[in-house]
Amino acid sequence: MHKFLKSAAAIALGMAAFSAFAQAWPSKPIRVVVPFPAGGPVDQTARALGAKVGTALGQNMLIDNKGGAGGLLGADAVAKAAPDGYTVLFSSAGALAIVPHIAASMPYDPQKDLMAVTQALKVPAVLVVSSASPYKNFAELKAAATGPSSKINYASAGSGTTPHLQAELLRREAGLTINHIPYRGAAPAITDILGGQVDMMVVDIPVALPFIQSGKLRALAVTNNKRIPVLKDVPTVAELGLPKVEAYNWYGMLAPARTPADIVAKLYSSVGAALRSPDLQKQFDQQGVEVVGSKPEEFAPFIAAESARWGALAKAVGAKLE
Repeated sequence: MHKFLKSAAAIALGMAAFSAFAQAWPSKPIRVVVPFPAGGPVDQTARALGAKVGTALGQNMLIDNKGGAGGLLGADAVAKAAPDGYTVLFSSAGALAIVPHIAASMPYDPQKDLMAVTQALKVPAVLVVSSASPYKNFAELKAAATGPSSKINYASAGSGTTPHLQAELLRREAGLTINHIPYRGAAPAITDILGGQVDMMVVDIPVALPFIQSGKLRALAVTNNKRIPVLKDVPTVAELGLPKVEAYNWYGMLAPARTPADIVAKLYSSVGAALRSPDLQKQFDQQGVEVVGSKPEEFAPFIAAESARWGALAKAVGAKLE
């Protein structure tokens, strides 16, 4: 009995210390790992959010771009970090829902080694061709891309990326005969779309939007369930009779597993407040993306469902991590 009381007292003291630690957080800058190179849409979003969240928490949010292997390297660094709230991950769907299904081996388990904080944004994609393309709408593109005589090819940001699988979803549902040309990132892919070396691409709206607005790319469809205000004249895939092609990329924050619940709650509330700020809301509206700000208990099952969906498609098309 005496040993039991000593053990119970030790546990109580430990819990009290743990709670005090969480209440004192943060007492130093927080590292936000973005598992992609600087300059892309995930990085830009992380920086915009980080500035707001850092101000609210009273500490700097230091962006650490750790790209490579489709986001695997950066996500792994966070999965192996101390669960003290000073290292978090800001990632898109790839590293969490696609890469685990196409990597030769996985150094971490996204479901067990990372803790969901919040899904920040929902990011629809857009089907684009060059403004010099002869295809003025999806019907014309489909006519050219159907049957054995098709010579239509499509670009992606790389094998196994979200744009690759979104295009494969379109190919399957629309019955297209199109050839995949993978690139190392969206930027060189768009360069070749503009130059006429590749016919089409499905890509996150924020990436393509400046080129659409400048008249260099033509948008043929969006993968959203409703029209996008900044692309109000572009039909949805459902309007084209392809409701199963509705699909999104998404950006969210995660922490190492076993991060204290108090810290996760503070991160969630701080990110949510930043997402709802008028200036960021306006910025996201202008980019054609939708604020989500889901709770941790909502984000975790969402990741699991997305993993099941994209994993099955990645295996079906033989996607490989390059």
